[in-house]
Amino acid sequence: MRAAVLDATRARPAPFIGIWRRVPSTNEVAKEIALDAGAACLAGSVVIAETQTEGKGRFGRTWVSPPGGLYLSVLVEPPAGSGAPPADPLALLPLAAGVAVAQAVRRAAGVPAELRWPNDLDWEGRKVAGVLAEVGFRRESPRLAVVGFGVNLTPVSLSNAVAADASLPPLRPGARPPGWLPEGVDRIGLSRALVTSLHAALDLLLEDPASLRAGWESLSPTARGCRCEVRLRAAAPVLGTTDGLDAGGGLRIRTGGGGIRVVTESDAVRILHAGERPRRPAGTASG
Repeated sequence: MRAAVLDATRARPAPFIGIWRRVPSTNEVAKEIALDAGAACLAGSVVIAETQTEGKGRFGRTWVSPPGGLYLSVLVEPPAGSGAPPADPLALLPLAAGVAVAQAVRRAAGVPAELRWPNDLDWEGRKVAGVLAEVGFRRESPRLAVVGFGVNLTPVSLSNAVAADASLPPLRPGARPPGWLPEGVDRIGLSRALVTSLHAALDLLLEDPASLRAGWESLSPTARGCRCEVRLRAAAPVLGTTDGLDAGGGLRIRTGGGGIRVVTESDAVRILHAGERPRRPAGTASG
């Protein structure tokens, strides 16, 4: 696996590669490594584990991490943008990570996995992978970020997943249960594909953000035309229809009154897609 990661970072060799069978959280290990390094630049370093005892999801939720899955974190340091939100690479970092995991899983597992806002990965209606990006943990380098990926390669118990996170309400009818990729997916090949895809997505983030946003939308059937309920922190739920990404990487929600609300990765608690994309009439060609 170390050789696979080195191969994936040949153009920009990883300063550090750590592989463990069991850790509390690959994101936490990566942050500790970055903090212990002092002034040394460890951007590009990779941490991999076979299982996590305290895996983390967005908003402090638990990511159930049974043995046999792939739990991988990468330290990244995008250069500063011009100051305007659309030009700031950090604003698009979670989307770049989502594109990376979707492309890697499609390549390594051969399944048409799809993105759901902002970077959950679904296959056959189940969540098979997720991403957690954290930034600003090293004071001397406030833009240093760690991007963590969790990919389910073995069965995940629905009851255990709910019990492990006391903050989650009971799953409602129609809620997505956890899923896993087909048996036989090669963890080493998936590691190589994931690191390679992340570097490519980060390059695209800096060179052509519009193409990155378009790539995210192409991997997410619910990005446009999907009825949804958005729950924001300290605010009442908002009903609307998804309307693609804006220039800053936020998800546009067209509300019933015709207005537009932009949801960002940091302030959206949950988006509940209440329906599927409108079906195209028979005989209508796709655009």
